Amino acid sequence: MLHWITDSRAGFVTLLVIAFVLALGVYVLPALIAWSIGSPYRVAITVLDVLLGWTVLGWIAALIWVVLSGDDGSFDEDRPQRREPWM
Repeated sequence: MLHWITDSRAGFVTLLVIAFVLALGVYVLPALIAWSIGSPYRVAITVLDVLLGWTVLGWIAALIWVVLSGDDGSFDEDRPQRREPWM
């Protein structure tokens, strides 16, 4: 399989498309996280990520902003209440 990827034009294009999709996913990762956690600054984080994400500092700033803008909730907020045994 690796022979097909390295020696043919179609394999190279396929590898290039896969690399582009992965790079785009990493590039918009702070924006995706902001929208998925419902950050109140999700639009501003997305703008920062899209406009300055190509600089490593802009991408890191957007990622730090996402992490710090969380609502300090835990993953088990909707845990059912523990009941005492009836006996």
